[in-house]
Amino acid sequence: MSLKDQVVLVTGSSGGIGDAAVSALKAAGAIVVGADRSPKEDQPLEAFYPLDITSEQQCAAAIQDIASKHGRIDVLIHAAGVLGPTPGIMETTTEEFDSILRINASATFTMVRETAKSMLESGTAGAIVVLSSVAAKEARLNYLRYNASKLAVLHIMWSFAELLGPNGISVNAIAPGPVNTPMWAQFAKDSGPDAAANRAKRAAQLPMRRFAEPDEVARAILFLADPDNRYITGVSLDVAGGAHLGIGT
Repeated sequence: MSLKDQVVLVTGSSGGIGDAAVSALKAAGAIVVGADRSPKEDQPLEAFYPLDITSEQQCAAAIQDIASKHGRIDVLIHAAGVLGPTPGIMETTTEEFDSILRINASATFTMVRETAKSMLESGTAGAIVVLSSVAAKEARLNYLRYNASKLAVLHIMWSFAELLGPNGISVNAIAPGPVNTPMWAQFAKDSGPDAAANRAKRAAQLPMRRFAEPDEVARAILFLADPDNRYITGVSLDVAGGAHLGIGT
C-alpha cells in the first residue's frame, strides 16, 4: 500500500466499518481525519469533526477546514449511513422514506461534490470511496428506503467517476453484504423473534456461509483508496461472501 502521508477523511468514523477503516488507514501510514455525530473513544485520529451529514453547510465547512489545515484532501471514505427503524414496506411512512434518502443518498451527493470541489481546487488526483450495499442490487420485502438509498449511491458514484476521470480522480463504491456490525444486529433483531436464527439463515444463503468482519471491508476500502490503484474508477466492489454471484458486480 502507498497511503503513507495521504490525507484521508472518513465519515461515519465511529461506526463499525468506519472504525475499521480508520484503523487500517492509520496502519498504512495515512493522516486520518474522522467525522461522525459523536467521537469514538481512543480512536487514533489526526482530528475529529462532529458532523451532521445532512447539513450542506457543515459538510462544506468541514472539508474546507481540513483542506486549509493540510493543504489538500487525498481521499474521502464516505461510510456514514443508517438503516432506519421500520422494516415493513407498507408501514414505512413517506417522511421516514425521505429521511433515509436524505441521510444515505443526498448526504453522499453533498460529501462527494464538496470533496470533488476541494480536489479540483488543489489539483489533487485523489480517490473517493463511498459505501453502497448489495441490498441495492435486488428487490427485497423489507427496508425499501435503505435499499433505494444505496442504489442512489451507485448512481452518484458512476456520474462523478465520469465527471472527475479527466482530472485523475477515481470514484468507486464498496458494496458490503452482511457484516458483523451494530447495523446488521438491528436488521437481525427486526427480522423476527429469533435474531440468532435470522443471522444463521442469512449466512447460509452466502457461498462463504458467514458474515464479513469490518476489517475485511476495510481492506477493500484501502485497495480502492491506494494511489497505485487509481486507474480503477466507476466500480462497485462487492465484499459480500459471494452474494449475487454474476449479478451486478
